Amino acid sequence: MIKATVSGSFHRFMIEIDVAVRELSQFGVRVVSPADPRVVDALGEFLFVASDRVRSVRLVQDRHLEAIAASDFVWLICPDGYVGQSAAMELGYAAAQRIPVYATTLPSDLTLRQYVTRVQGISEAIGRCESQRDPRPESFLIDPHASIEAAHATLDRINRAVVNVHGQRTEAFARAFYTDCQTLLRTPIDRPIKFD
Repeated sequence: MIKATVSGSFHRFMIEIDVAVRELSQFGVRVVSPADPRVVDALGEFLFVASDRVRSVRLVQDRHLEAIAASDFVWLICPDGYVGQSAAMELGYAAAQRIPVYATTLPSDLTLRQYVTRVQGISEAIGRCESQRDPRPESFLIDPHASIEAAHATLDRINRAVVNVHGQRTEAFARAFYTDCQTLLRTPIDRPIKFD
């Protein structure tokens, strides 16, 4: 599945960003960021969208940059040529990561324009991506809340299995127990687990 990140000024072009996210999804593209571009909060001029799990400007922006690195292309929204400072940084990051950037309108800034390929629409960007397909290595973005919840659910199942020492020990039980232990070991977390 092709993955894309959408960049552009949330203040100026939020409607266009929302339309682009929906259109990309209709084409079968997984929009890595912003997955849900509905504005839900703000900190000064920084807008948080529904898919932002935390209310930290730095963490949200870091995750958006990681989304760019995990994408097959960036879809830039700049219908009047305007690219704000944050989006300009994202274009620079995409260039450094060798992620192609497509847009229907080129940026006004001459330098930024050199890093964006003008296309007629999303379908052309997808076609170019498919024809030049050098698959990005599989990667994942950590959703800390989901990872913690998944780890807790797995630990609860393991705890119930260990505490129930008189329960039936079938081959299916053993497979499920082993799978839960392996899942827990692969769950991405931000600090090591210390077992006593």
